[in-house]
Amino acid sequence: MEQEVVSKVWQISGLIGNVIPGILIWSNGQVVFITPQGEQFNVPLAGIKEVKYPFLRMGMGFDAVVNGKKYKFSFCKPNPSAPELDDEAGDQLLRLTPAGRAVDSFKTLMNIGSDKATAKLWKEILKT
Repeated sequence: MEQEVVSKVWQISGLIGNVIPGILIWSNGQVVFITPQGEQFNVPLAGIKEVKYPFLRMGMGFDAVVNGKKYKFSFCKPNPSAPELDDEAGDQLLRLTPAGRAVDSFKTLMNIGSDKATAKLWKEILKT
C-alpha cells in the first residue's frame, strides 16, 4: 500500500480541552502531522506506537504515542466550535451563535461518510 495519503484531522487535547486542526500525511513510509503552528512530527511509520481506537470516537479517530508524546486524533470534527484549517477571524465567532452551530453541525453530518472512509484507510496504514 505504498501511496501518499493526505487527511484533515483534529488533535484533541483532552475530554473538554483545546482542539487543533491539522493535516496527517503518509508518504514514502513516513507519517507527518502539520498544524497551523508548523510540523508537529515527522516519523517513520514504525515510530507511531501504542495505537488505540477509543470507543468514544466511534471508529473515527485514534490515539498514539509519537516520540514519547501522546496524541489523540479525530478525522471527524469533534465539536461544532472546533476550528477549521481555513478559518478566518469571524468564523469562530459565527459558530458561537445558535444559527452558526446549526449550519456547522449539518456540514459535519454531511461529511461522516468520507470521514469514516478516511479513518478506515488510516487504520489500514497504521496496522503494525
